[in-house]
Amino acid sequence: MFRIWPHRTYGVVILFLLACFLHYFFWHVDVAYTTTTKEQGETVATYNFPPIYAGQVIPHLTPINPSTLIPRGSYPIDAAHRNGYLHTGHCLFIMDESGLFLFLKRSSGVVTCPSTWSILGEHSIANELAHDTVVRGMEEELGLKKQVSSLGTNDPSISADFQTMSNNSIHVAIQNITQYPLYYIRHYGPRLDNRIDSQLTYLWLARLPKRHDEIQIKLDDEVADHKWISLEEFSDWIEADARDHDKEEEEEHNLRHHGRKNDDGPPSGDFCHHTIRSLYAKGLDNLKLMI
Repeated sequence: MFRIWPHRTYGVVILFLLACFLHYFFWHVDVAYTTTTKEQGETVATYNFPPIYAGQVIPHLTPINPSTLIPRGSYPIDAAHRNGYLHTGHCLFIMDESGLFLFLKRSSGVVTCPSTWSILGEHSIANELAHDTVVRGMEEELGLKKQVSSLGTNDPSISADFQTMSNNSIHVAIQNITQYPLYYIRHYGPRLDNRIDSQLTYLWLARLPKRHDEIQIKLDDEVADHKWISLEEFSDWIEADARDHDKEEEEEHNLRHHGRKNDDGPPSGDFCHHTIRSLYAKGLDNLKLMI
């Protein structure tokens, strides 16, 4: 005869199996939640701030001299986000000959900020110079192929020749639009396992030598749509988006902080959230002085 287990034993077994399932499910979902498909396998160099910042809460968008950073080792990008390790990233304003700027709409299938608008962005992977990241980003995101580039760790500009999808060569001039990269900080709170995006962000302007409709590019698979707009249109767009969403994000932020939860609030607006929107607005202010 079969031995009949007590009901209590059945309950313990079921709870054990349920715990195993939840651990597997949440671990795997969380790994993918704050990274894109491409980023999950990336390893990034991470840093500590220099002693001059010891004990300080460094405000969002503070300029930081990257030569003062103290290396702390390389980690997968997901581990960097889970632990709030400082790493580096790059945002590129792509401008064509007629003065129009490229904006990309993320697909609805990506986990981070689906169906929102952005400019081209890349993390620096471990042992990669800043200028190499910029050139790689243009290759991966626009389907261009680097032919020749002039790079230098201390040079604020890049000169690069690319081959387009139609096998034509174009010369692209790329320059920093801030003296130092800006400290970007975003707390995702309990809904994203308290991840923190702590990033030293370089802002660049890449000038294409032709009108965008004269250059054949191939956008990344995670891009659902794109458009080219003037600096004035961008200014109006980001101001309207901030006007419509900054107040509600601030109220949500204050509510969560009063509850002792370090959370900058849920996504909102065309540019995903205030943290990204404010970074783009800073770039916009500098572009107005340059163009």
